[in-house]
Amino acid sequence: MRTLRAIAKAVLCGCFYYSGLTGLIARWFPRHRPVILCLHRVVSGEDPFFPGIPQEQFAAEVAYLARHHRVLPLDEIIEAVVNGHPLPRGAVAITFDDGFADNFRLAYPILQRYGVPATIFLVCESVETGRVPWPERVAYLLQRTQRTRLEISLPEPRTFSLRTQDERLEALATLLPLLKTCETEVRRRAVEELEADLSVGPDQGMMLTWEQCRRMAQSGISFGSHTLTHPILPLTEAVEMKHEIADSKASIEAQVGCGVRYFAYPNDDFCRATVEAVEAAGFEAAFAGARHVRQTPEDRFTIGRRPWVLGPVSVFAAEVSGILEELREFSFFLC
Repeated sequence: MRTLRAIAKAVLCGCFYYSGLTGLIARWFPRHRPVILCLHRVVSGEDPFFPGIPQEQFAAEVAYLARHHRVLPLDEIIEAVVNGHPLPRGAVAITFDDGFADNFRLAYPILQRYGVPATIFLVCESVETGRVPWPERVAYLLQRTQRTRLEISLPEPRTFSLRTQDERLEALATLLPLLKTCETEVRRRAVEELEADLSVGPDQGMMLTWEQCRRMAQSGISFGSHTLTHPILPLTEAVEMKHEIADSKASIEAQVGCGVRYFAYPNDDFCRATVEAVEAAGFEAAFAGARHVRQTPEDRFTIGRRPWVLGPVSVFAAEVSGILEELREFSFFLC
């Protein structure tokens, strides 16, 4: 049934897109509410350990947004949402999380080509050191190790075969959810155990540099905080949680030379104490995941973002324009 739904959605969206109906609907019947999109990476080749939006597809989708929507700086959308001011219908904002180097090498030239602004939420220590955040480090270890077997004690005793790529990807799919449910100190020790057992050298060149951030800040790219080290904040001790939030803001402001107004919760996880710490650190708004997109009334510290659709351009266009939401009201195939 899931396969049938996917096929039905792709066929229907393709018919709308290639007939020109999607663009007409987006232009003449645009969404009332703004759409804030979130993605992580734009890639030049397929890598199952580090997935992202293919460069050519990202270019086509940004071109679609530039033609049929109002792509605005995040500042304009948030100020309007928080203060109850009107926005142009069909307003869209683009955001990236983590701060991967391909945001500069691949995404930034495309954004410049179409005159489109974006905001990047940085994991500060990854920018500072050049090392990827811990979830990607786990992926890197499993991809690059010469070992064919993994035995771990944390977060719980597990054994994995690593003989094939499929087995390594299966291990990754098991480990990441486990590690995301651990307290921060347990997760940190678990990753250290993986480092010691899998014996892989340091990763380099996968993250933005401060110099690249400064260059982008001069032409339409703004920056927000995604913490210092990408912890799961509700599972982090209070003192460390406040440090992760407040010091990340100070670090970006010092290095990039611009004010940092917004925060994005790692893994979209937060709790009451996290929200209070974000507000106390001086952030004006913070971003959560898709489940908060339609919350009413809008809470400026839990603003929802929609994930950038992985799939054909036609499906992306239908999602952003709101067509799929309307069609889901009438067809169980698209639920």
